[in-house]
Amino acid sequence: MISDLVRKEWLDLKRDRRLLLTSILLPMLLLPLVGAIIYASVASQPPIVLLINNDTANIPYVNFLEKYAEQQGAKVYLNNGSSVVPDVEVIFPSGFAQNISSMNGTAYVEEITLVSSQSDAVNIVNDGLYKLAVNVSLTRISTLSREAHTPVNPEAVRDPLVLKLGYISPEKRPTTGSVERLGQLTRVVSLILFPAATPVIFFLTDGILGEKERKTLEALLASPVSPFELVISKLVIAMMLGIISSLGDLLGLVAFSFFAPLLVGNIGELSLSLAGMVSIAYLLMILLTGSISLLLLVLMGGSQRNAQLINFLVTGFGMLASFSALILNFGSLGFPLVLVYFIPYVQIVAGLLDFVFGLGTQSLILLLSTFLVSVLLIYTTTRLLDPERLILR
Repeated sequence: MISDLVRKEWLDLKRDRRLLLTSILLPMLLLPLVGAIIYASVASQPPIVLLINNDTANIPYVNFLEKYAEQQGAKVYLNNGSSVVPDVEVIFPSGFAQNISSMNGTAYVEEITLVSSQSDAVNIVNDGLYKLAVNVSLTRISTLSREAHTPVNPEAVRDPLVLKLGYISPEKRPTTGSVERLGQLTRVVSLILFPAATPVIFFLTDGILGEKERKTLEALLASPVSPFELVISKLVIAMMLGIISSLGDLLGLVAFSFFAPLLVGNIGELSLSLAGMVSIAYLLMILLTGSISLLLLVLMGGSQRNAQLINFLVTGFGMLASFSALILNFGSLGFPLVLVYFIPYVQIVAGLLDFVFGLGTQSLILLLSTFLVSVLLIYTTTRLLDPERLILR
């Protein structure tokens, strides 16, 4: 009987070409679109720096900062009186060259930052000024060493401490910076994962409402078909649609990986294991949504208003989980933050991030527990299903 119901649902699904196309194209295009927007913002909106020089003696220092900023991709204007609005404006005052070249002198520049400007512009200017200060310091140290007839290494005097950077995983094992960058990329993917699955996620509630509007739900519930068979057939079709949609999600992930260096830096090659975990998380989101939606439909009734309320609740939980991936470190949560695991979908994004950071066992526990909870909710739904409540309310 289940196979007959699945065949019927599959025929209905094949007729709805718009749903099929949307389910494939949305996850396939959403991630690349985000990457394209990031690329466009970098390529078409370079940081704009304005350098204002109030003393001709400052020209060597102004030229140094100009050259450095241009090497870092910034667009630099000198004493510009046009309508260009810079992200950062640097003013070299009169007497700057005299102060900075004096052994006991302290020079200053005025830096004016545009509100809501690109942070890259500020970083570029500050890094350039720091390099200028380092060069001046080395020159002063060399001068003092020569006059004191005491040979020293200016770099060692200027920087007596060298930082050696390393990374460890949450399991205290040595790792590389690419893992950290891959984790940042996974946080972005987790943020977009739920919206990309929206057409499939709402397929169940919309499908039951469609049966009700076509007056076929009453016939199905009055037939020898058991509630369990009806629920399972709906879920099987939803998962089949999810598998089809996950192919688009994988293609979108591959396309997005080409833009990843602009966002988080070099991450190396996209591994098959990560792509597989993203697909598993995608399918688990669909399964969990189906189990929650069906249970709420059974408890609240199958009216249009109830379905909209259920979709609103599911969307709210999904967005909470997506944003939690951006701000929480799931590998070191303490009380009371650990309670976020009771929010639906948080377990899925946490399992995905734990996998990236090397917490394989914890990731497996989270994803497996999500699967078991979904199965339990489905079983509860079949036990509580009241045809009259679903039809009349």
